[in-house]
Amino acid sequence: MVAILAWPCVAQRQRAAVKKKAAPVVEVSEEELRFQEMLEATQKIMFIDSVVVDKQAFLQCYQLTAEAGTVSGYNQFFRTDDQPYSIVYANQLGNKCWFARDGKLYTSDKLEGRWSEPSPIEGLGRYQRANYPFMLADGLTLYFAAISNDGLGGLDIYVSRYDNESGTFLTAENIGLPFNSDANDYMYAIDDFNGVGYFATDRRQPEGKVCIYTFIPNQTRVTYSTDEFDMETIRSRARIERIADTWTDEDLRNEALGRLRDVQTTPVKKKETTMAFAIDDNTVYTSPDDFRVAENKERYKRLCDLQKRYREQGVELDKMRAYYHKAGDAEKTTLRGDLQTYEQQYYQLETEIHRLEKMIRNTEISNLK
Repeated sequence: MVAILAWPCVAQRQRAAVKKKAAPVVEVSEEELRFQEMLEATQKIMFIDSVVVDKQAFLQCYQLTAEAGTVSGYNQFFRTDDQPYSIVYANQLGNKCWFARDGKLYTSDKLEGRWSEPSPIEGLGRYQRANYPFMLADGLTLYFAAISNDGLGGLDIYVSRYDNESGTFLTAENIGLPFNSDANDYMYAIDDFNGVGYFATDRRQPEGKVCIYTFIPNQTRVTYSTDEFDMETIRSRARIERIADTWTDEDLRNEALGRLRDVQTTPVKKKETTMAFAIDDNTVYTSPDDFRVAENKERYKRLCDLQKRYREQGVELDKMRAYYHKAGDAEKTTLRGDLQTYEQQYYQLETEIHRLEKMIRNTEISNLK
């Protein structure tokens, strides 16, 4: 009887001696932590369509209006073969472009049918493999894709804006969800004239394929409210699991799809020339080939260069004058000499421009007579 009574106590001591297994430690990557941080700021976007295509041909899906500019491959644009993966964006007039080369971003201007020496785009921050630039119609807002320490993995899409006061771009910011993911997300482009946007991603895609999403851009940033949506729904929208879930207004979607069809069926108009050089009251040259005096082609090229420098120096001179008026008396004394020198250079440029214009016109008029 004693043995029987003692048995439960022994069993209890044995069970107490058995250690509980610790719960497995789940390591969370930095990218996943950043995803969680961005989740509540997920933009509320209507995706009107999506299509999976070969990565090599993805640019064919970007149906931009002529006013929005063009996106094309570097090799095709510059007629070379050394940058097979780089992309070029050119503005509507075709006289300025932004492009990637060897993983860095540059810009260039077209003068007399030739692209100027590339200028690196400064101020964006530290990025690897920067590519896929796109400039909005405002000429100030630049989108691009790159790998960065604050990204979600692979290529992420970033945005920066040009600061007229400093003359450089501001440090770029990650545009967040749902446009970025732990895969490669890139070639963000907005057609302001058609109210449609595009971006490409290889999330959930097989090797060599990419999905192009078409969406309606918001005029101002709109996010999902946690009062209206639970976190699982927001997470699903952030990952773009079903674009049909974003079709909250069928009329709005159908109107956007109609605008897309109009772009696809509208013939591409030939770009108008940006050159208009008046020789006299009855003659205006619209191409360098119009010059009858051979030397005037080179003179006109120099004229364009001087006019560009004149515009840039005028902007800098305005900044210097504004700063001078705000400066203290001691600083004004130091700045006065620099300001006078800069003004003198500015007016010398103006004089040289007028002299060159007059020379070109007079020699052409003599030839016409």
